[in-house]
Amino acid sequence: MRTLLVTSLLVGLTFAATADEPKPAPIPATKIQPPKKDDEKPAPKPKAKAEPTLKVGDAAPALMATKWLQGKEVKSFEKGKVYVVEFWATWCGPCIVMMPHMAEMQQQLRDKGVTFIGFSSKDANNTQEKVAAFVEKRGEKLGYTFAYADDRDTNDAWMRAAGRNGIPCCFVVDQESKIAYIGHPMYLDLVLPRVVAGTWKGAAEMESMEKVEQDVTAVFKSFNGDPEAGLKGLADFEAKYPELHDIPYFRGAKLSMLIKSGKTEEAKKFAEGLIAKGLKQEDPIVLRTVAMGLGSAKDNKELLMLAVNAAEASVKISGEKDAQAVLGLANAYFAAGNKAKAQEYGKKALAAAENDSPALKKYIEGQVKKFDDQ
Repeated sequence: MRTLLVTSLLVGLTFAATADEPKPAPIPATKIQPPKKDDEKPAPKPKAKAEPTLKVGDAAPALMATKWLQGKEVKSFEKGKVYVVEFWATWCGPCIVMMPHMAEMQQQLRDKGVTFIGFSSKDANNTQEKVAAFVEKRGEKLGYTFAYADDRDTNDAWMRAAGRNGIPCCFVVDQESKIAYIGHPMYLDLVLPRVVAGTWKGAAEMESMEKVEQDVTAVFKSFNGDPEAGLKGLADFEAKYPELHDIPYFRGAKLSMLIKSGKTEEAKKFAEGLIAKGLKQEDPIVLRTVAMGLGSAKDNKELLMLAVNAAEASVKISGEKDAQAVLGLANAYFAAGNKAKAQEYGKKALAAAENDSPALKKYIEGQVKKFDDQ
């Protein structure tokens, strides 16, 4: 299944990608090969890809955590209960985008015996200190369980065994302590209620999810063309899959397409709803997404000021040490015509990025340069 390839299409809708983020494969394309010469030796056959050893229907492996940072330790998967185990890292923007939505699902399904677990493993850019700091800041509001491992044993037992090499990736464990679903958490609204109700049919359902993923990929591709066509594609998708009407990755594109289509009142109403949601959930990324989307409003002062308000709220939640949040505010000021403020916050963004990845620092430097050049 290709649950993660759409990530390459959606990262730019919400924030600047950094060098540390996973690089999902682009949309596959069939290459036309030149005809072989008679004396040309055939190319060696590629090695067969190893079959996953962890599949839907298998017993869920144990979770071996160094520390449970929030919530009760899950020593084993209890019969009669449902678990969502999501693998994530602090450097993974698409993972963090999904968290407030998963928090909503946790709140809605807690009384039905569902437990969400955010599991993070050590790597060079994902230390226990970074994960603990994130959970300390955001965990209480998110309201679900977080665990950390200072080795890769659990990651290997789940992700590698299932043939998964990109995050976010979640596993749904059913009432029989068996794997019911493996894939991107953006599809949980379609999957999880049926697992809870006992109507999910495991491997057979996974095959049907291929079509859903293809439809999602088509929606993302439509965002790159005519905005009216993109809005129609999104509306058609939401009518076909009403459970997936609120995929977080669609928000920035929808807002931008509304503006480009001249639907300013609809764009304003949509943006205000997202801002209210972001403030309630203390979600800085949705606020940054709104600011970026509204920044394309050009001469509409009302929408541009709304962009500044959203960006200011994002910085208030994240703090001025969050380089991307501060850069978002600088860009919002620049779009609104306040060059002095843009330069001020551009410098703050550069200072905040001092300990971030070289790729992010370079990106911010390029953004800040435009404040001086234009």
